Amino acid sequence: MKFRTSCGHSLTVRRRTASRLVTRDFYTPAKSLNLSAFTENIQSTFFVAHALSKLDFGQKAVTAMWETMSAPDDPSKRALETALFGRFHHQPIICEASSKWYGKALIKLSDDLRNPQAVWSTSVLRSAIILTMYELIVATSSHGWIHHAGAISRLLEVRGPYRHQSFEERLLLEAARPLIIARAAVEAKRSFLERPDWLQIPWALDPDEKSLRDKLVDLSCLVPGLIEDRRDLARRKRNVAVLLANQCSWDDHWKQVGRYRCIASALVLRCDKLLKDVRAWKEIWDEQSNPITLFTLPSGASSSPDYPEDLFGPPTSFHNLYEANHFSMYYQVLTSLLRLTYECHYEASPTASDMTTCTIDRSLHLKPGVELPPTDHDDLLVERRKCAIQVCRSVPYHLSSELHGCGGVYVIMLPLLMARPIFRPQAEEAKYIDRVLAHLAGIWGNQTPQWFG
Repeated sequence: MKFRTSCGHSLTVRRRTASRLVTRDFYTPAKSLNLSAFTENIQSTFFVAHALSKLDFGQKAVTAMWETMSAPDDPSKRALETALFGRFHHQPIICEASSKWYGKALIKLSDDLRNPQAVWSTSVLRSAIILTMYELIVATSSHGWIHHAGAISRLLEVRGPYRHQSFEERLLLEAARPLIIARAAVEAKRSFLERPDWLQIPWALDPDEKSLRDKLVDLSCLVPGLIEDRRDLARRKRNVAVLLANQCSWDDHWKQVGRYRCIASALVLRCDKLLKDVRAWKEIWDEQSNPITLFTLPSGASSSPDYPEDLFGPPTSFHNLYEANHFSMYYQVLTSLLRLTYECHYEASPTASDMTTCTIDRSLHLKPGVELPPTDHDDLLVERRKCAIQVCRSVPYHLSSELHGCGGVYVIMLPLLMARPIFRPQAEEAKYIDRVLAHLAGIWGNQTPQWFG
């Protein structure tokens, strides 16, 4: 008994002492604990989990390529991941850190561009693409992303289409094409991407690798050229009107009018053909994807402001965000093309091309909410309005953070910005879009992207 009692008492004391030591040493966090070593991994994991992986349902294995192609210490990669993390969590210190990484990335890119050997590497092109995406996330002005997209355009054009036949090089081309097209459309200048060699050669060795999304991007490559030709047509019309105002002979006037009508009619035919091809793409996509028409928001998921189902109809859902991205891209292309086709039809009509009344450019540079002049093709405007409604129907799905993190925000942002001017400022549809944009501004630190000035 004495032995057991004495031994038991001794053991009990030791066990309690060990328990107190474990609690003090391992479960009480130190006040000076520094977690900076884990910051990079947290931000990278957040970017992949909440943005990139939500779009990774195709053949491209985007997530794996992001992790393998980008070096961990790449400042452009760190800038993008840090910016997304800081903006989403409203952390000014982290956002400031992303700016510092951005500055380092600019210096490195500038040095690489001056290096005759490094300028041809994929890392230079990849950094330029990542920095353009960074500008789209930060979006403090409408100039940054356009500047970087211009650099990407020049790098690709110099490299040529044959260099992008390997899987890695082609993936970079596919990532860069939408950025180059957007810049070309904003500046109303055609892009080299519309040339047949750039539409065919990169996929010539692996034609099955050209996805349905790639084929839609092929069609969108033709839009900036049509916009440029539309602008040139307007310039030609002004010149003819000035010629008439200077009291030139009627023979010279009607020669100019006849030439103008020929050019306008040819442009109309090109717009109509592209519009037909885009609609045909949608028919194929509908057969393959078959989007769900009813959408129930998961419990606890944050979404947009109250969706007015009586105004737009039931919200649209999709199998995944990858398909939703196809949907959004299609309506971006179709919305731009419908407006462009309508304007070309108007300019080619006898009323617009008569020019004896000197009514110049009635359909150009209209401000949001201003109606276009009536023509025999008002069905194009009706379809354009239906496009905007379809975009609004997809908002609840895109903004469900439980389904796809913050990836849906950037998928739906541009279609919303394009749909907003279609409605009158005081229309209920426009008010809903304004509420959604204000909601998104709150998510991203009370700042709406200024992509187009």
